[in-house]
Amino acid sequence: MSARSLWRGYGFVCVCIPLFLLPVYGALLLAHHPIPLMIFGSFSAPLSVWAYLSVPAKKRFFFGFWVGLGLFYWCALSFRYNDNVFLMPLIMVLIALCYAVVFYGLLYFNSLLYRIVTLWLSSYIHPFGFDWFVPDAFFAYSGFKVDRLSFLGVIVAIALFMQRYKNFMFFKSLYAPSKILAVVLLVLCINWKQPASTLDPNALEVVQTNTSQKTKWQPEFLDATIALNLTTIQQAIQAQKQVVILPETAFPIALNKSNLIPTLLSLSQQITIITGALYEENDTIYNSTYVFDQGDYHYAHKVILAPFGERMPLPSFLADYLDRFFFGADVFKLGNAPHFSDIKTQHLDFRPLVCYEGTSRQAYENSPPNLVVISNNAWFVPSIEPFLQRMLLKYYARRFNKTIIHSVNLSPSYILTPALLGDHIY
Repeated sequence: MSARSLWRGYGFVCVCIPLFLLPVYGALLLAHHPIPLMIFGSFSAPLSVWAYLSVPAKKRFFFGFWVGLGLFYWCALSFRYNDNVFLMPLIMVLIALCYAVVFYGLLYFNSLLYRIVTLWLSSYIHPFGFDWFVPDAFFAYSGFKVDRLSFLGVIVAIALFMQRYKNFMFFKSLYAPSKILAVVLLVLCINWKQPASTLDPNALEVVQTNTSQKTKWQPEFLDATIALNLTTIQQAIQAQKQVVILPETAFPIALNKSNLIPTLLSLSQQITIITGALYEENDTIYNSTYVFDQGDYHYAHKVILAPFGERMPLPSFLADYLDRFFFGADVFKLGNAPHFSDIKTQHLDFRPLVCYEGTSRQAYENSPPNLVVISNNAWFVPSIEPFLQRMLLKYYARRFNKTIIHSVNLSPSYILTPALLGDHIY
């Protein structure tokens, strides 16, 4: 096989793959530099669109396999913490194959018109309910708007720039006008307005903890974990903060069954405490957010459970078998709330969200201006998962004009505002 035929076979698509992934992997290196991140995102996101539109249809399965692996390989990293670590490579391959099938359909035809439509609609495709493939979110840190219409406008503009011949789609002899139209579309899609957030970040203590997943649930480390959390709350009080926010399961116990409630209620007379912990009721465990405020407390259970991690998106007979295989015969029942809860405290009104559900579009519908997301990223670090999560959260913050306060274990905590340059990274 000659070098030219090899290039025609796989060389070009091997260029398209990293270009499509560039908005994630390239931006990861600039995560703490807002202006370079914005400039980079403004160029890399349209390049990813070009890469998608350019993939030869014959290589669509190959492209989808490596894109799926590049974006979601980290899903298999959680197997490091059970007895099935040997399954990690297999899980990665299965994830990649799943997205290879998705792209097989998305890129089935070389037609630009077909590709425009499929890319625009691709964020509605959720294999097994997993909704982290959102190409629109590649524009989260770009100078472009992130609404659906603007995303379509950018795709059409890139397609117009790709025109090679005088005939384009249904039009003839419009080579020069099409380029002008492309420029106009891109200009119209630029985000010229920057909304402001009314939240005062100085009033908040958004905690980042550094608890290893290996030790998080070990009984011999529980007392030290609780003591550290209480010390963190005391330090926030001394710093005259109004609200302190700790990550998902910062207290790795069924907090409603523990003797810590009186202590936290007492502390809540001086500061509003928002923390993650478990809630146990009727032989069911809930992953919950607890809010202690002015001597009283509330809780909100997680609504959207992560597919495979917290629920099996499969028929019950198969789901039960896999639960027993991966987690043993004594696996507990994990519950979820039927709807989201909005909580009002002395200093902050917000919707509490736990990890995965914070990156789900439905969590933002009819929500208050502020959302508090708590996560435990110890399952997946080191990987691209924390930044991909941040990119998705930023996308929803901008799209729905929300302020997102995110307290995380084992990756940076932050406050994301609807303004492109309004983030506060801790």
